[in-house]
Amino acid sequence: MKGYIAFCPHFHQPHFQLYKTREEAYLNSYQPWLKLLGEAVSLDKFFINLHFSGPFLYWFRDQKQDYLKNLKNLLGSGKIGIVGGFADEPFIQLSSRFDDYLYQLKEYDRLAHELFGVTAPEWQGIHLVERECGETLLAETSRAAGLLGAKPIYYLDAETFYLPHFAKPGGAADFCLKHFGFKDPFSFTTIAHLPSEIMYFALRDEIQGQEFTAVPVHTEYRYRLLKRNAFIPGDRIKVKPAHYLFYIKDALENACNLAAQYGREIKPVVLVFEDAEKMGQWSKDPQGDADWLMEFFRLVEQDDEVSFIGLRDYVEKVGFLDTYPVSSSHSYPEWENWTAKRGIRGVAFGDERLRRVMSRLRLLEEAQENFEKTVIEAHSADQFAGAMQEMVTRSILQSPERFEMVQTLLTQNYEIMFSEYYALINRVRNLLYQEDPKWASRHPCYGSSPYYDMQGLAYLELSDRLLMHLQSHLSGKPVEPDAILIKDWDFDGRDEILILNPQQTLAIDLEGGCVHYHHVLSAPLDGDHRHIAEILRRDFKEIKAYHSVYRYSCPLVMTETDSSMQTEFFPQGARRENCRNSLRCELLHFSDGEYTSLGNLEQASYNLDEVRTELDHSRVSLSCEQTVIYKEIVCTVTIRKHFLIFADRLQVIMKVNMDEKLADCFLVPQIVTSAAPSDEVAFCPVAWLGFNAPPGNSSITVQDIIAPEMEDAGLIDQQIDVSTLTATDYIYLINSGDGNRFAGRISYQFLGDAIEKMEVQPAVKYYYKDLVFAEQSRLGYQSSGIMLQPFIPVQDGEAEFIVDITWQLDCLDKEEEYQQVVQLIKR
Repeated sequence: MKGYIAFCPHFHQPHFQLYKTREEAYLNSYQPWLKLLGEAVSLDKFFINLHFSGPFLYWFRDQKQDYLKNLKNLLGSGKIGIVGGFADEPFIQLSSRFDDYLYQLKEYDRLAHELFGVTAPEWQGIHLVERECGETLLAETSRAAGLLGAKPIYYLDAETFYLPHFAKPGGAADFCLKHFGFKDPFSFTTIAHLPSEIMYFALRDEIQGQEFTAVPVHTEYRYRLLKRNAFIPGDRIKVKPAHYLFYIKDALENACNLAAQYGREIKPVVLVFEDAEKMGQWSKDPQGDADWLMEFFRLVEQDDEVSFIGLRDYVEKVGFLDTYPVSSSHSYPEWENWTAKRGIRGVAFGDERLRRVMSRLRLLEEAQENFEKTVIEAHSADQFAGAMQEMVTRSILQSPERFEMVQTLLTQNYEIMFSEYYALINRVRNLLYQEDPKWASRHPCYGSSPYYDMQGLAYLELSDRLLMHLQSHLSGKPVEPDAILIKDWDFDGRDEILILNPQQTLAIDLEGGCVHYHHVLSAPLDGDHRHIAEILRRDFKEIKAYHSVYRYSCPLVMTETDSSMQTEFFPQGARRENCRNSLRCELLHFSDGEYTSLGNLEQASYNLDEVRTELDHSRVSLSCEQTVIYKEIVCTVTIRKHFLIFADRLQVIMKVNMDEKLADCFLVPQIVTSAAPSDEVAFCPVAWLGFNAPPGNSSITVQDIIAPEMEDAGLIDQQIDVSTLTATDYIYLINSGDGNRFAGRISYQFLGDAIEKMEVQPAVKYYYKDLVFAEQSRLGYQSSGIMLQPFIPVQDGEAEFIVDITWQLDCLDKEEEYQQVVQLIKR
């Protein structure tokens, strides 16, 4: 016998995935898989290792229970093993808390036991998200697995984590050659190492004393699996099942011979890992793919030299080749390309919008830790004092069982509300780290979806208000109507101004003098912790597949990066990305039929002049002064912005002053919201602008209206004229997979000087332009939101603009209430 095959398909759909996308994958892939497995388990030598992501299982538990029952029956054949993992498929190494590792594995253990009757000690291995493996992830996952009795067995990319090639004289890392012109004769490794051809065995390793076993994954078996058709024109390679088995047997034979050279007479294993959706969903030919796989299974069945095996079964039967340390802190090469070789942290802090997610998570984690400290210290004071009490508190906060310990204290010493709310908050916070949306989706073939991307943040804001209530109840002090923080919340080296009240979380950035995060909650939730808890309990106690959270909580500003605003050091290379954000402004001069921007007010640095709390609102005042030159005219321009944050609305006042009276100048604010329509069922989103003004002399030009009836879903512009430009409503519809259909309305009332005209366009037209696929880079109203640009004439060197912004998150979409309507997406 040459060796074994460990086949490990990975089934995954993230939390908040769109209904239509899931159902398509269900028909094309998941149903055919069940049929295929039903046939395959009749083969004597068949065995398969299946990993279902937690979000996938939560979806099926909520929507496809018959499927799970049939799958559980197949598990009774003894031919299917379950690979465990984290409940939310999170990039857990981004969390600030060590206890999340155990929490996630425990939640998956509960889920797998409930659905399949399989417990952690029975898992065939543990799936690590995108195989993004730093040392902390490997050590802490192994530690948590040990507490559950699970075997810490992982599959890791051979090409990434076991590199066979090193620096050599004259190579890229020969710095003598680079700096002095001669080759370094000592640029070799003296450490014994193994070639890639022997990487077909289990390998032992340990980090911080935590032992684990890794089985290398070779990408050639991922790419050759189901390679039935050409990838692109000119690709003539097709792989038949017989060819595929030949490649596997050849690798096993070579590895076996090399192991004998190494001094070990043990059988190797080829681990075949791939996304389950490759069967049927990628090709859109489920029958053809199933036939290919079944033919492969039968060929293995008929071959005396190979056999299928479970991952844990292989390690227990054969053992490991040797202790051979993994090259950690990497992800696989194709992923590293769009993380700039900095792993998932490169994505989280290199991508500006994901940085906001991290910023918001850190705020919540800080508040959760403060609450936990209060609970721990209240119940350790009787037993410990001084430095010892501080050490006890720190020890609990660094424990892998931190959540369970605090939960136990709450259960034993407080009313039931505390432990229930605390569990809901922790559940939501954990979910925010799931690999999708957008952690793993900066791949060039993925676009942007505000609806899909930001539902987790909507739940986080609800959880934050619940935590505020717990902390207030614990301390006996009422929740502050406005909490104002001046801190570098997004870790860019500059302070931002944060305002948190029961209905809003707002972050003002001094770069651009703009709002870069604005999340709002519906007014009926203000102070109603029971209602908030009921929403979270309903959606998170069993983890529903589909949600209507935007009825209650919605991100108004959380924009994508805008390619027109990027700082580029050289083409398609080093650059800094900037988000569009809201309430930036420009000063435009009109001449010879064109508008020219004066200065760089859009991205200028503003000074923080004042922060104060009034009786019914908070006020933040900024100012910026620039010298601009236009046709030998030197002019000092001063912009002042005042943000007035009320309980349930936002008012912004902008004033411009020019010390030289330059004619034909306009103050042009950028009023942006990333709230966008979604129809996850039929993919027919609806959004429109409503005006309650008859036709007149003020023009409104709406750009890039999506016209599906045109060839290639073309874009058109439309102009309407109104008598006065004093207000508009933006309405976007949500059609959720849970059967709910509702509209959100954001109302803008314009005060101050008269507006001459207004231009409307998608909030962001392009993101990552020329770096991702063109059809994904181009964004529209449904994928980025909307930007309003009113033009206010500067008269006698001055102009003032005031906008009052209100919102209603659950309303009816009544076009008949308006005198004029502009459809942003033609129906």
